Amino acid sequence: MLGKKLYTTLLSATLLTSLLTMGCSREPEATAPQAIPVKLETLESSTLITSSEFVGSLRATQRVSLAPRISGRILQILVPSGTEVALGTPILLLEPTQQEEQVNARRATVQSARADLTAAQSQLSSAEAQKAQAEANLERAKADLANVQSILELAQINFKRAQFLVEEGVVSQAELDVRTNDLQTSQASFNAQEKAIIAEEQAVRAAEQGIMQAKANIERTQAQIAVAEGELGVVTVSLDDNQVLAPINGVVGDFPVKVGDFVNIGQELTTLTNNQEFDLRIFVPVERRAELALGLPVEIVEGDGSEGLTGKITFISPTVDQGTQSILTEVTFDNNGNLRDDQFVTVRIIWDQQAGVLIPTTAVSTLGSQKFVYVAETGENADLVARQTPIQVGAIQGQAYQVISGVEAGDRIAVSRILDLSDGRPIAEETTTSQTN
Repeated sequence: MLGKKLYTTLLSATLLTSLLTMGCSREPEATAPQAIPVKLETLESSTLITSSEFVGSLRATQRVSLAPRISGRILQILVPSGTEVALGTPILLLEPTQQEEQVNARRATVQSARADLTAAQSQLSSAEAQKAQAEANLERAKADLANVQSILELAQINFKRAQFLVEEGVVSQAELDVRTNDLQTSQASFNAQEKAIIAEEQAVRAAEQGIMQAKANIERTQAQIAVAEGELGVVTVSLDDNQVLAPINGVVGDFPVKVGDFVNIGQELTTLTNNQEFDLRIFVPVERRAELALGLPVEIVEGDGSEGLTGKITFISPTVDQGTQSILTEVTFDNNGNLRDDQFVTVRIIWDQQAGVLIPTTAVSTLGSQKFVYVAETGENADLVARQTPIQVGAIQGQAYQVISGVEAGDRIAVSRILDLSDGRPIAEETTTSQTN
């Protein structure tokens, strides 16, 4: 009885010891990790842009220097600097003292030439009158010659008759002497009349020479008048040049001169800039020559990296700069109101555009040379887990990487608390957002 009781006691002690030993050596069960709240973003199809950035200064396509066409003292500056003016607006007024003096001198020259013309015309009238008188005298001399010739012929007949009668003894020698004297007198009269005709013919020719000379004087004087009147017209027009007008629409620049200053022809008074259109000169590496093309879009990069105004390539130099091995390229922008002449800008040439996926740079981690993102996947019990997914990326576009491979549109990626995540770590969606193209 005692042995049975002792056996029971020892068995109970052994069982208790075993239970205590098992209780002391048993490990506690593992607790599941708590889900990390993260923001998720659904990747969407975007436009991937291949581009290159350049810097340069904008230059207004229409910019002119205003300069006077005459010399003079500034009487008035009609518009202040910074004023936007239209084509033909008076900008500045000059005192045309020299031009007025030139006008007066040209007027005097014209008047003198006109006086010379009047004298030449009088000379012509006188020469024409002399010619008419000489021609009339010539006609009378010719008529007188005919009469004298008749008398001479009669005297010759009478002389021959008297000579015959004397030879026949019918009349005396005295009769022959009378007829001889008559013949000599008639011959002298005839000779004198011939000389008179020659003199009148010379007078006619002299009058004709006078007419020709007078006409030449008239033509020369008329030419002088034309030149003088032309010069007068030029200097008269120059009086209107005392107003300096705007040759284009634009904004008036600074005036380096002031009222009262004397300015010369061609001296710069101010500038006028039309800010509606700008050119940008950039130098593109020769390696890109095959891709360069007129019309390629070019974007201005804003200070925050966002896209700004878009222009296009309008000129490509046919030659390569030997020193820089680059190609001069000009881009034209239509102003949206925010651009200014000589403004320094950064631009990007858009070489190519294609569909693809963009990932925010803040969602990408790097391990060694490998980049990866955490893609939200459904785990056991429909819980979300972060799956570390390797990706290949291209250029940075704005604030995002261009994706080459690894993820696709529709995938949901973690965009917050990236450093707290690991592969397979449970996550909880904090806020759902969608990427903006």
